[in-house]
Amino acid sequence: MEFSRVGEHTVKCVISEEEIYDLGYTMDEIMSNGERTQEFMNQIFDMAEQEFGTKFDMGIKTVRADFLADHTLSLTFSEHPATEGMMEHLKDIVNGLMNSIPPEALEKAKNGSKQPQKRADSGVSVVLLIFEKFEVAVRFAKLLSGMPVFGSQLYKYEGEYFLGMDLAGYEEHDLERMSVIADEYADDIIAGADKRAFLMEHAQTILDSHAVESLAKL
Repeated sequence: MEFSRVGEHTVKCVISEEEIYDLGYTMDEIMSNGERTQEFMNQIFDMAEQEFGTKFDMGIKTVRADFLADHTLSLTFSEHPATEGMMEHLKDIVNGLMNSIPPEALEKAKNGSKQPQKRADSGVSVVLLIFEKFEVAVRFAKLLSGMPVFGSQLYKYEGEYFLGMDLAGYEEHDLERMSVIADEYADDIIAGADKRAFLMEHAQTILDSHAVESLAKL
């Protein structure tokens, strides 16, 4: 079992199936989304607090679970204190993305090098910005003018608009700028390629590619 801090409000735990069984749970139980699932998640979060020797301020806690290729389970816990906004959540995602880039590539980016950077894992780098109104999504896209866009899609689901973006490949200053713009215009944000896959299957696809560029032209 391995714990790591992704950001100020986000903790990541990578745990094997054997370690899950050693804690007294089965895979079926933790995937059932029932009481045993909640017990398991709370136990892992308590262990994370012990690992880092600190008590996390508890606000709204969300958990993302991703199965990795080596049959381990990656759990990402995000806490959002009531005094913090969506911008802090995006910053945590950005921090996780920046941490996934090799230090030498990050240094080149800071120095203005145009050499391509290593792309981060898509489960980390895919974000979905949520807008209640289409016109707000359009204004957001217009403000990204001049920034690189490495892939974007627009979906509509249950009356809301989801702008999917792949943040891998962004330089640090662009990510920081996007954080500020998203905080002002987006109503919420979720992360993970699995969330985009769900929308691809269940939502109305409005723009399946180059969504940001298309919206900015409206």
